[in-house]
Amino acid sequence: MILIKVLLLVFWLLIIPLCMGLFVQSILPTTKKTLGITFICGYLLSFASFEIVAIGSMLKIKYGAFIVCCSIFSAVQMIIAILGIGITAAKLRKSFTEAREEGTISTGAFEKVKAAFLLTFPGNKKAEPEALMSPRTDVRLLKLQYSKEGIVFWAIFVLIVVFQLVMAIAMAPFDGDDAYYVVESLLAQQADVMNTILPYTGSSTSLDIRHAMAVFTMWIAFIAKMSGVHATIVAHSVMPLVLIPLVYMIYLECGRILVGSKRDALPVFMIFIALFQMFGNTSIYTAETFLMMRTWQGKAMVANMMLPLVLWLFLWRFDDCRKPGYLWKEETGGGKTIIRNSTWVLLFLVNMAAGIMSSMGIIFCGALIGLLSFILLIYTRNFKIIIKVILAMIPSAVYLLIYLAVWMP
Repeated sequence: MILIKVLLLVFWLLIIPLCMGLFVQSILPTTKKTLGITFICGYLLSFASFEIVAIGSMLKIKYGAFIVCCSIFSAVQMIIAILGIGITAAKLRKSFTEAREEGTISTGAFEKVKAAFLLTFPGNKKAEPEALMSPRTDVRLLKLQYSKEGIVFWAIFVLIVVFQLVMAIAMAPFDGDDAYYVVESLLAQQADVMNTILPYTGSSTSLDIRHAMAVFTMWIAFIAKMSGVHATIVAHSVMPLVLIPLVYMIYLECGRILVGSKRDALPVFMIFIALFQMFGNTSIYTAETFLMMRTWQGKAMVANMMLPLVLWLFLWRFDDCRKPGYLWKEETGGGKTIIRNSTWVLLFLVNMAAGIMSSMGIIFCGALIGLLSFILLIYTRNFKIIIKVILAMIPSAVYLLIYLAVWMP
């Protein structure tokens, strides 16, 4: 029974998001088609989908809203995941067929698996020595090999993260907000309600719109419901194991852009980020404290996931502005419009995902997006950015309109 629950957690928290990320991957530039970015995009799409399903179910269904939400959301995730797998399988079949006709494919099982991985995630391909020596290769489209010192630094970073995960579970502190947020998840799992029972007393209540619109508690309840694990265990023991590494993946992508071609500096950057997170408990209000001690709360994810995601997407945007035209065209498949604007599509999903974390996420992410867009506008002098930002902010505007409509009927 325990093994089945663990496998279900792996399925809903790792496999499904990765497969959903494969659906998004088709709009990403070549260098961004990595395993980590695909996983991040899968979670973004999952959170964005959940916002639509959960808020719609909560506002429109009076009785048994949560079970309807679970049924619809699980079906939506499965459909998107199957589409992602289908698109990837079709591309692999075409690539292997062409390689077989050209006689360039190896017959070894390991080589075939490696080839399939690199065809699925071409951004993970590392530059071989002959590629570095060839005048026809632009290594900015490839990842560079790490030195022995770089590998040691990566090992140190991994040990730090493992230590943090162990301590986050073994020394999980009690927090006063657990009496509300975790109980909301538990009530949804056990009573199939969505914010219509008061956690403090167990009595029926009307929607508390300030908390109800932030449906991150319902997402935790969904994971608990689909895996059969108690919602409290999911919140306190499972969420840190998934969300803390996910946050580090986002910082890793920021670091790749910041360090550029100095790849051995990347693990050092990540070690410093991990140490800042570990020793950032200078007060109960810091983002580091929330990440390590209150991972399961939406406001912790706003500070540690949503805001870094916005920063990463704008770093990506600024980095693209600095690339030569030929490199940019090669990376975007000949300059396809959807790939050129992939950062704005992801920013659209970020604005949707911010809403499920906390109502503060809409305000703070919107403010940061506005500031960075203004800087980008000055840097590029491209006024089309204004239109793109407005389109990316549509989810936030809709969220606020729903909030006001329910708050002031």
